[in-house]
Amino acid sequence: MLDNIILTGAHGQKKIFHFSKDEEQMDFIEIEENTEWQLQFLSPPKARLYIDGLDLLDDERIQEDEHGLYIIPSSKPYVIYNHENNDKKYLPGIYRLKLVLNNNKFFSWLKIISKFISEDELVLMRQDVENAVKGLSRMFQSNINGSLSNYSPTLSFEQLQALSILHEQSVKFNLNCFFISSNPRYSIGSYYHWTRDMKYPLDNNSVIKMSKRKEHDVIYNKDYKITMNSPENKALKNNILNIFRIVQEIEDGLKKIENIKSTSDIRKDLILIRKYKSQLSFLINKTWLKNVSGENDNTSINNAYLDSKYLFFRKLSWKLTHISNFKPQFDRQYQYYWRRTDLLYEIWGFLEVIKALCKLKFTPQSGWIFDGRNLEFQPLKPGTCVWFVGNLASGRKVNLKVKYDDAITALNATETSQEQPLWHGASHNRPDIRVEIYDASMIFQNVIVLDTKYRRLRDIYKFSKSGSLNQLTSYRDQLFSPYPFKDAKYAGCKQVVTLGNRPSAVLNVGVLFPGKIVTNADTIKKYNDIEPIPTFPSRNDKNALLDFLRLNLELQDERFNKLSKILKLIGRNE
Repeated sequence: MLDNIILTGAHGQKKIFHFSKDEEQMDFIEIEENTEWQLQFLSPPKARLYIDGLDLLDDERIQEDEHGLYIIPSSKPYVIYNHENNDKKYLPGIYRLKLVLNNNKFFSWLKIISKFISEDELVLMRQDVENAVKGLSRMFQSNINGSLSNYSPTLSFEQLQALSILHEQSVKFNLNCFFISSNPRYSIGSYYHWTRDMKYPLDNNSVIKMSKRKEHDVIYNKDYKITMNSPENKALKNNILNIFRIVQEIEDGLKKIENIKSTSDIRKDLILIRKYKSQLSFLINKTWLKNVSGENDNTSINNAYLDSKYLFFRKLSWKLTHISNFKPQFDRQYQYYWRRTDLLYEIWGFLEVIKALCKLKFTPQSGWIFDGRNLEFQPLKPGTCVWFVGNLASGRKVNLKVKYDDAITALNATETSQEQPLWHGASHNRPDIRVEIYDASMIFQNVIVLDTKYRRLRDIYKFSKSGSLNQLTSYRDQLFSPYPFKDAKYAGCKQVVTLGNRPSAVLNVGVLFPGKIVTNADTIKKYNDIEPIPTFPSRNDKNALLDFLRLNLELQDERFNKLSKILKLIGRNE
């Protein structure tokens, strides 16, 4: 019954899906990208087949419920790929099939192999996304939590997080070191010895001992003394030694970095680490602590942590040792990106734009992974906006809003606002990435549009149904804004022909694609002023995106200079 779900090829090939109740049993059927296959789903009746990526297909029989998109048995096959409808197809990746029958669930998998990138390159792109999200989030955490540079080539993620914790705890650490050093806890311990002085009444132990050994003028008496070799001090010593070990490892890594490149951040971190090391060495060499045995002794250990000073060292040691417990966890949605190669390339492209702006000295302020102080990696949802601040080449301060898959809903100028300053005059209103440029007063100026296309360049630059040039030229020509002239600050500039009659609010449109292009002077004209930007992790072409953004921000700087001159001409302050 479960072997009636079959893939059939254009040349009579057949591949049968094998289902299992174990979702993790990855029994793949493999087919190559852009080869014609159909899915035959004839039975069992009343079954529902949920397949990842059904949103990629154009079939009116696809249905949806609270569990997602699904198909039902049909005498007519479901088309996986048809060359006559190149826009609606499955792309390289891994797709789960979930068959639901009589409340039972069965699973199988479909793997589509890319024609023009290798499996290794796909893995590299996944790793690049994960590392970039971690690195950017860590960089933002560093900016708000202390001096922590991007040391990823030398220090591990755990060491970087440990360094961040040490920054946060440095003041409390200094105070608790002082208190522990000057006023350690001790205990009163009992012991027996032969003595001539009877300080305490004889007990059973004394009587038994004395009965076995006849001594004149001495007694075997119980006494008491102060001891530092207590369970709490043994635990304290172990915690201090553990913190010292971690600090030493971080110092070794920082010194290696300093030998390659010395910056103010590295020097600050080394100063902090060496302060920790000095304080810890001072404690370790205190006579009372040197006499404490370093064995683990959990007897009455809880009593030690009634004291806040001891509790601090216990917590700090535990945090530094168990950083993996707090390791950022990617939202489950990222696992979906890993399987959908088109979406993976889209999110990778968005991250490349974020990283490029950081290289251009723009600083993220909020949005997505730059919200708050925790390290929870939320999925990159449509409408995500990351806000940057920085300076253009002239030194002029600007604000940037980098938006991901955000629909432009306004249909005319009256429906716009400073929060949503764009309106569209055509059906294409949802570019993958746009960089909205605002002045220091948060008044919108222009927008840079970028789209990611997981396909060959020759397939992108076509006006036919299978191409994307209609969409890209629509972004270039049909996105408008009444700003900045709608704002009172720039209202007087509207009469200036060179700026007031702009055909659209778009500075430029670029398309990211995982391919290559021969660079020549006619490239832009050849492709209808849509700039191709070859970008992929394993290829040395990331400067193309950086140059694209730099040149368009320089163009915006020129426009600001023109506006500045006009404002002075009409007697207004900028």
